[in-house]
Amino acid sequence: MSARRPQPHAKGAPLPPARAAALAALDKVLRKGQEVQAALDAVLADAAARNEASARANASKASASNSATHSANTSSTTPDGSALRHAGISRQDAALATELVYGYLRSEIRISWLLRRFLTAPEKLPQEALLTLGVAAHEIVHLDRIPDYAAVDWAVTHIRQRFGPGLGKLANAVLRNVARLGDDARNAEMYHADLPEPRDFLSVHHAAPRWLVDLWCDAYGPGRAADLLAASAQAPAPAVRVNAARSGWQALRDQLIADHGGTACGHAGVVFPVGGFPAEVAALERAGLLSRQGAASQEVLDALLPDTWEGPVWDACCGRGGKALALLERGVDVRLCSDPNAGRLRGLRADAERLGLTVPAIVRASATQPPCATDSPSAAGGPAGPALPVQPVQPVTPDTSGTPHTPGTNDGTTSSCALRTILIDAPCSGLGTLSRRPDIKLRRSPADLDALAALQGRILDAALSVLPTGGRLVYITCTLNPAENEAQVERLLSLTGAASATPVTVEVQHTTPADTPAREFFFGVVLRKG
Repeated sequence: MSARRPQPHAKGAPLPPARAAALAALDKVLRKGQEVQAALDAVLADAAARNEASARANASKASASNSATHSANTSSTTPDGSALRHAGISRQDAALATELVYGYLRSEIRISWLLRRFLTAPEKLPQEALLTLGVAAHEIVHLDRIPDYAAVDWAVTHIRQRFGPGLGKLANAVLRNVARLGDDARNAEMYHADLPEPRDFLSVHHAAPRWLVDLWCDAYGPGRAADLLAASAQAPAPAVRVNAARSGWQALRDQLIADHGGTACGHAGVVFPVGGFPAEVAALERAGLLSRQGAASQEVLDALLPDTWEGPVWDACCGRGGKALALLERGVDVRLCSDPNAGRLRGLRADAERLGLTVPAIVRASATQPPCATDSPSAAGGPAGPALPVQPVQPVTPDTSGTPHTPGTNDGTTSSCALRTILIDAPCSGLGTLSRRPDIKLRRSPADLDALAALQGRILDAALSVLPTGGRLVYITCTLNPAENEAQVERLLSLTGAASATPVTVEVQHTTPADTPAREFFFGVVLRKG
């Protein structure tokens, strides 16, 4: 990522915009528990709003002054609004703030370990000062285009202004010591020397909590675990899904690959080199010609052979509908989408309309209480009934008031579908997406994994209860945790063994390989009932 050469941070000057935004967003993530992208979006939007208000005030003053001095020529001297259209944090500063936030969260465990080498009592420092040291140390260690002196300067100045000259001197000494480490701070040898226990080394060098290192080493062996940890500590490769429902989509995909050194992925995807999306992606997205979707997410769906799924399909945990929309684009008969979050469902509807797709039935419902029911013996093992009616759950419609629709509210609306396939893109620990969601590894705990596995079990049991004989149950997660993946499949197979009237069998199973350039990891399986 390119960065402008920082100017010296004048004494008494406010924080540089990118650093101010990064510290504010990280505070929301680390202290308030907000999701990283939501926190960053809120901070950047707030900065834009404040700058726009300032620009409006300045424009008003200028207009008043011009009016008083040149009352006969007001229209020619009134600002045209172009400054307001560009108000807010600059594109360069927003890009740097994003890199600082995501980069720091990916490396926080390593950076904290480095700082502790030069701090005798870090727990006694104000949290803001410690976070400032961490972000500046991340710049020194991982951002080659920012000179060390610039990172030291802004951080020391900020800490001195906020907490006095004593802490300012400490910050200066600590950050200069970090800078003196040079390449050693990035190379494995120093960590090996100071951390002889292999799993301690993996935890610090790859900036992963020790419980995660233990989980992956025990499940996959130390070699594959090291590969997974290394990939998860790096930025993911950006990817898009070209809208296969539009004519000429193959030509657009091929052009994106040729123009930007991309690689084909999934059914209609392009994964670009690490470093950001090409400039034209935003316009193509607005035109409904493509959507942003991770390469591994596209690949797991394609590996499960969706063109062979019988419709209608119910997406039981649809979220904003990334997979449902991908299926609709390639002609799969997705008839029903449900999720407990009304905001996500409104996003699904908006994206379907943007892409020019027929909007499926959308209801707000938990997958543990399916909105599909059957009055036939099919769920118990008999022949499939002619239809599985959707219970009267209020559809989610565009709602400008912002008030979410209440599950279970009956407005008299019903629909039905002869359900044949249920897709469960399950709520999970997200351990396969740490490159894109690095805040997860700082917020998750082993107890969370146990609770999520229990929830997944309830969702699978509920789906199986309404799936007719001969139907398919498709289960996908974005995690690397046997309890949420393979163990869930084994449990279903044990409950519906060969002696059962409706045994469940595995048709196809996929796990993202450890060497994927996507740097994200998914698990998926297609189960056939009966």
